[in-house]
Amino acid sequence: MGRHCIIGGTFTYVHSGHLRLLSECGKFSRITVGLTSDSYVRSHKLYPSFPYRRRLAGLRAALKKLGILSRCRIVQIEDEFGGADENMEADAIVVSEETASVAERINARRIKRRLLPLEIIRLPLLYGEDLKKISCAAIYEGRTDLCGRLLLPLRLQLATDNPTKRQGAERAIKRIFGGKFAIFHHSEKSGVPAHPFDGQTFRGAENRAKAAWKRAKGKCDYAIGIESGLFSRLKRGLHIDITVACVYDGEEATYGTGMGFAVPNAIAEKIKRDSSDLSEALRQLTGIEKIGWKQGALGWFSHGRMHRSEQVEAAVCCAFVPRIARAKLAVKY
Repeated sequence: MGRHCIIGGTFTYVHSGHLRLLSECGKFSRITVGLTSDSYVRSHKLYPSFPYRRRLAGLRAALKKLGILSRCRIVQIEDEFGGADENMEADAIVVSEETASVAERINARRIKRRLLPLEIIRLPLLYGEDLKKISCAAIYEGRTDLCGRLLLPLRLQLATDNPTKRQGAERAIKRIFGGKFAIFHHSEKSGVPAHPFDGQTFRGAENRAKAAWKRAKGKCDYAIGIESGLFSRLKRGLHIDITVACVYDGEEATYGTGMGFAVPNAIAEKIKRDSSDLSEALRQLTGIEKIGWKQGALGWFSHGRMHRSEQVEAAVCCAFVPRIARAKLAVKY
């Protein structure tokens, strides 16, 4: 009779991520597809969906296009188990990495019923141009298409009014997303000393990013916090100024750093002693007001050969690297 697999979902839209899962099901000779009922959708979904009959028609069209409709049995399901916990014919269940826990709960119930556990086939999520998982919610809201291509500009909330930070961050975002973005900015408190040391720098960047997200009330795709600090634990008497960026999306924070340079020991010790920051120390030395809003310490120490905005640009780019890598690895699966 061949092998039999199970898959389930709401399928408000059948997007690229769904097509990958359904294509995996095509390796089986028989397929049971559970389609959630309207009552289940009303109880569990955070965004509007379509009536069952419309979702069923879209699902059948996708299965036909994949050439597997004739091998599929579509059943209406009322809960996350959808009968998979008592199906005596199935061998496997196909899930995304996001819903793998459901498959594990199904197997736990099967074992209690003295049934063999299903082979769990986990597939990675697919990500769109916004570096977020391709989702029916984003498609419903008109933010992306079925393949994750952006239909609206990304909204980014930057936690600073500093023009140098803004300049570097904007260049970084353009490198990553092209021209499809809009930046909003407000100054946010870091919650750490004026010039942080070591781990305080990461904490300050994160605090700023989360404060920016809160200010935007979640109406942005990413919030970005930027913090510069001295890292002094590498070697006695060595103080490296490094810019840290934190990118926050309401759930996950990712981090990156810019290039670092050594600050003269006497200035670093003065910052510690006076509980001030690098800009204030340089103001007293050079007479330049708010140097951090201009060329920055890097610009002054390098005699104009480099600029603080370059540190910021590198840090923001690197803070997106984990998200870029995850999207790339998912495609390579």
